[in-house]
Amino acid sequence: MYFRATTLGILAAIAAGLSVPSAPTFTLQSTGAVHLRAAGNEARYGVVPQAVRGGPILMVSLGARAAGALQLIRLGDRLPAPGRYPVRSSWDEFGSDTASFHASFMPGTAEHPLGWFHGESGWVTITQVREGRIAGAFEVRARGFAGDDMDDEDRWVTVRGSFDADGDGTVATIASVH
Repeated sequence: MYFRATTLGILAAIAAGLSVPSAPTFTLQSTGAVHLRAAGNEARYGVVPQAVRGGPILMVSLGARAAGALQLIRLGDRLPAPGRYPVRSSWDEFGSDTASFHASFMPGTAEHPLGWFHGESGWVTITQVREGRIAGAFEVRARGFAGDDMDDEDRWVTVRGSFDADGDGTVATIASVH
């Protein structure tokens, strides 16, 4: 009897210690010109080669088919180290700013967009980088237009949320920065 109880205890401890990979996730909430909440498992990142002045960009894409989508972009083909990075509104003159993110936000769906907003300021905090995954949080202040008045491009939103994104098929050669 003692042998069975000990064996079951050891097997339970081993099973509890095995980590089951979690699905990618994201949440976002916008306030200002457009109010919405979106969440789901459409959180991916990958490299787009030769995107800016012939150089690659790393793109984190959240909510491609949800009620709102956000793209976080940085120059280069390396995952950022954990830390806090500013959101900037434009690329530097030489396309060499690898210490910041750029953001764009599209509320609504692809079939029924509610506007488009370009990140002007804010931050992205990378909390964890591991093989094939990157996790973090963000707050982006963005300017653009809402679908009810596309001529007024001076509308503002603030988008907050978090993500745990999977690498897509292009990330086999991405290395994390240490």
